[in-house]
Amino acid sequence: MVSKVKVDMMLCSHETTIEAKDGGDGTLELRFESSCRDVSHFASLLTSVSPDDYSKIAGSKILDLAEKAGMTPTCLVPAAVYNVCWLEAGMISKNLIKQKKSISIHFVD
Repeated sequence: MVSKVKVDMMLCSHETTIEAKDGGDGTLELRFESSCRDVSHFASLLTSVSPDDYSKIAGSKILDLAEKAGMTPTCLVPAAVYNVCWLEAGMISKNLIKQKKSISIHFVD
C-alpha cells in the first residue's frame, strides 16, 4: 500500500506531495512532487528511509539531508516525511487520519 500526504506552504507559495511505500523490510521508499527547488533537491537525496530514520530525530537522514539540501528550519516538508512514514508503517492510525484530515500551525498575534 502507498501512503500519501500533501504540504501546502502558504508562506512561500509552494506545494509538495510525498508518497511512502513499504519496501518489505521496514525500509520505506519515498516519492516527492514539489514546486520548490530545495525540496526537489532534498527529494533527489532522500529516496528511501530505514526505521531508525523515521523513528528518531538524532542521526536521522531525514533532517540531515534537509539541511544538506538547503531547506529552511521552518519548512514543514521534513515533518511531513516523518508523518507519511509513520502512516505507512502503521504508527499512525489510518482511521484517525480519515477523521482528522490534517494537522496545522496557526499564527497568533
